[in-house]
Amino acid sequence: MRAAGTVLVLLGGALALRSALLLAGRGRPQRGPRPAFVIAGPYRRMRNPLLGGLLIAGVGALVAMPTGALLVLVGAAAVAAHLWVVRVEEPRLTARFGRAYDAYVRAVPRWWPRASAARDDDGL
Repeated sequence: MRAAGTVLVLLGGALALRSALLLAGRGRPQRGPRPAFVIAGPYRRMRNPLLGGLLIAGVGALVAMPTGALLVLVGAAAVAAHLWVVRVEEPRLTARFGRAYDAYVRAVPRWWPRASAARDDDGL
């Protein structure tokens, strides 16, 4: 189980790092006009890959070292992340990006990634 947990920690960490770099403006497509709302990389498959990656890493740590305290910590982090996204982040993004974000919400799931990346013909 330790090996599986370690793999989850590494995969979740990589997803979170890639997502953070995209938010910082690194790794975005540079061709063509820059829209106000940019969707690239893992953000084309799920709306919260940075937090999702951190939660995957937390679950991996729990698999590798199953303790009650870690279970409570990871569970509380998952609930807190979901509440923050729903009550704070999504309303702010809707206010900031309007229709572009509304189309994104309709096309891309919040937590569970799509099997295929969102495309322009998805209304984005």
